[in-house]
Amino acid sequence: MAKFISMRYRPLFWIIILLCLSGNLAAQEGSYVQEYLLSYPKSVAYALKQPTQWGGEEWLKAAGVLGVGVGLYYVEQDLQKWIQDNRYQKLDAASRIMERFGNFRLMLPAAALTALGGYIFKDDHTVDTGMLSLKSMLLSGVTTFTLQLITQRERPEAGLGHGFRIGKGFSWKRDSFPSGHSTIIWSVAPILAKQYEEQRWVAPTVYTLATLTSLSRVYADKHWATDVFAGAVIGYLGAQVTLKSSPRFSIGVSENEVLSLVWRF
Repeated sequence: MAKFISMRYRPLFWIIILLCLSGNLAAQEGSYVQEYLLSYPKSVAYALKQPTQWGGEEWLKAAGVLGVGVGLYYVEQDLQKWIQDNRYQKLDAASRIMERFGNFRLMLPAAALTALGGYIFKDDHTVDTGMLSLKSMLLSGVTTFTLQLITQRERPEAGLGHGFRIGKGFSWKRDSFPSGHSTIIWSVAPILAKQYEEQRWVAPTVYTLATLTSLSRVYADKHWATDVFAGAVIGYLGAQVTLKSSPRFSIGVSENEVLSLVWRF
């Protein structure tokens, strides 16, 4: 179990490096890093408060999402069998490639290094994108990991059905619902689409990658259809909450060429 936990939390090493390198910013009163860290609990509170402010349209959308999830649950075993019976060798290689786009241990360091690279080269937009992606992945990832521990769902490759084992013992291996890979890629795609919305090719590209990454987990027999669907919903909502409740990074240079930081919500 210690090895499992070590692998699960190894990406946090990159966050520690990023914050240490930016420590001089945190030491300043009202610094961006301080506001950024404080925005995490604020974003959680913001997310929890949103349903109380929903109107009829929002509740209708929520009901639609739930309906899709329930529908997938009733057909996913047949869907899984059909996919596994019709696997194609060339798609196996493509599936392994797509898996990397949702790998937490790769995506988290990539976001941290993006933010750090932007700071070094004084590109505030790149820093902002990296920090938003980091936050979205962490908030969404924690949500998914918590649900995995609670639902205790077997992966399809185990051959034990698609039921949930809530309250029927505990195992670290029963972590199928929701899909972590789907959560991670869908927590980043909306950030990139919004940050680079002036580039028309970005949104179709990142959402296509997110969709293919999610589908690859079903194809590889690692997750049920409802797993990747739930992961996509969590990731997408995590990104929207992040975009609406996070400070933004920008670099300014005063007349005496002293670097200063400002942020905006």
